[in-house]
Amino acid sequence: MRLLTYAKYIKNLVMTKPKKPIISIVGTTGVGKSQFSIDLAKAINGEIINADSMQVYKKLDIITNKHPMEEREGIPHHVMDHVDWNEKYYLHPFRETAIAAIDDIHARGKIPIVIGGTHYYLQTLLFNNKTVGEVEAEHELSQEQLEILDGPVDRLFKELQRVDPLIASRYHPQDDRKLRRALEIWYTTGNKASDLYREQKLDELEDSSLKYNTLLFWVYCDRQVLNPRLDTRVDKMMELGAVDEINEMYDYFKSRTPEPVCTSGVWQVIGFKEFLPWLTSGKTDDSLFKEGVERMKIRTRQYAKYQIKWILNMLLIELEKEARFNYKYGGKLYILDATDLTQWHENVQQRGIEIAKQFLEHGPPNVEIPQAPKHLMHMFTKSKGHITSSQKVLDADLKWKHYTCDICKDKSGKPHVMLGKDVYDSHLASRRHKRGVYAAKKREGKLNWQLTLEERKKQSVSDSEMSDEHEKQESPVK
Repeated sequence: MRLLTYAKYIKNLVMTKPKKPIISIVGTTGVGKSQFSIDLAKAINGEIINADSMQVYKKLDIITNKHPMEEREGIPHHVMDHVDWNEKYYLHPFRETAIAAIDDIHARGKIPIVIGGTHYYLQTLLFNNKTVGEVEAEHELSQEQLEILDGPVDRLFKELQRVDPLIASRYHPQDDRKLRRALEIWYTTGNKASDLYREQKLDELEDSSLKYNTLLFWVYCDRQVLNPRLDTRVDKMMELGAVDEINEMYDYFKSRTPEPVCTSGVWQVIGFKEFLPWLTSGKTDDSLFKEGVERMKIRTRQYAKYQIKWILNMLLIELEKEARFNYKYGGKLYILDATDLTQWHENVQQRGIEIAKQFLEHGPPNVEIPQAPKHLMHMFTKSKGHITSSQKVLDADLKWKHYTCDICKDKSGKPHVMLGKDVYDSHLASRRHKRGVYAAKKREGKLNWQLTLEERKKQSVSDSEMSDEHEKQESPVK
């Protein structure tokens, strides 16, 4: 863990240096994040950093929902529209590109505004220790390692099981992004991702995990209003030419050998796989096209629901930890209610700009505006009480430990392996284990009985031989 120790030393060395400001805008797809980012950038001299994993790909402006050029009002957008369709774009290159853009914006005296819905992109930019990608590489990748990283997901999982079974047990066998990143860490640093994770969790107890002086906005819309709005937006996308982009993607898709999988890269975009039945049928069945539109609407609503869950169940809870440090580097999230678009100026634009100005002028802890309108303050209640103590972190570490039962076997006949003490304790109390113990004792008793029987036979033979020899010695010589 030499690299970890050095990294911790460097962190402590720079901990007291003043941090530069950054603003992040979160919220569901279709809620108006892009429009607010333009309003805000004009007011505070800011530039936009894209944190949407689909908007990094070239073209496809409509189905990836890139903010139209004519509506950007001259505000520069970074980390967007630069990746070819045949490339798989991972967290590490995104982080390098985005941090370089942030540094450049800061160097020119401007404010970076991070916007996007890909949550692990946001996490790696805003927080230390939120991904296992914070440790720098010490070694170049070998050709064999590159082939493994570029290979099929089952090979990734098998290799990770070999080098770091603990972290492998935490990941789904088909989660190629996480599997690949954990292997990259092992290959380039010699550190296991599982060790890094534990070290980083303990570091969180010592100081704020925010990389910058951070202000966060949640552009919010009530779901009863949002869902019809999302449906309308899909219809508008069709009118604007989304079908042309889908056709272009399909032509490229068919030209690749083998055909790409729709679970990685640009092919994950909402609006392609939903239309595959129509595309593969020859594009003549109108009912299949209508089904594709409906599937796109459903998938968009599902994605919005997922984004809300992430904000409530992960982001807010993570930010609540900053309370123990009195929000010295920020970390408060402010809700801007975009439910009623006729009130956009008052509820979103004006409120957000005033909060940002107070944050930049007076410092993170000194914003005097409430975090949410009264009718939305209940959003923060879910995160209360989730500040993690050191003992809880160490207790949680037990959930990572593997326990082996040599009595019980898995389907392959190997000793049964379990992840976590709770699971292991439950197993020890289970009927399956008790039957196994009983059978083992029974086998052991039978074996002992067999051993005793063999010993008796051997002793009997030995006694017989000794008796014969004795008789020979006592017999007279004739």
